[in-house]
Amino acid sequence: MDQRLHHPRARRLKVVLDLAVKDEKQALQRWGQFQQKLQHEQEKQTQLSSYREDYQRHLSSPVKGVITSGAIHNTMDFIGQIETALKSQSKQLAQLERQTETAHSHYMELHAKTQALEKMIQRLEDSYVAQQNKAEQVEADEWVTRSLRTRH
Repeated sequence: MDQRLHHPRARRLKVVLDLAVKDEKQALQRWGQFQQKLQHEQEKQTQLSSYREDYQRHLSSPVKGVITSGAIHNTMDFIGQIETALKSQSKQLAQLERQTETAHSHYMELHAKTQALEKMIQRLEDSYVAQQNKAEQVEADEWVTRSLRTRH
């Protein structure tokens, strides 16, 4: 829509289109921010799961051969804390996934609106150009008819 618009309604709609494009870009940025945050939180969950597995592995096959009951108790407590953190992380991820999906839906709605406005403006311009061409053709035909009459 960079060309100069001729149809009066298309010129007015261009202002609306510019606002829609701005809103669409903002929605895209917001969706991207949610995606990044979601990815970051998924990485944190993966890291917590890895810690839990490491500590569980440490309990099942100790490096030094003998584990004291105090060490077992401390390790089990720490694994419990990791489990609590994982549950909390899962809830946070579920909420972020909903927010990301909402942001995506909002972006898609705005994108569709922008495309519809672009198509409408293009149709108005195409119609205007066709009308102008038809008027020019009628004028040219009339000129030819008049010039043929004056020659005879």
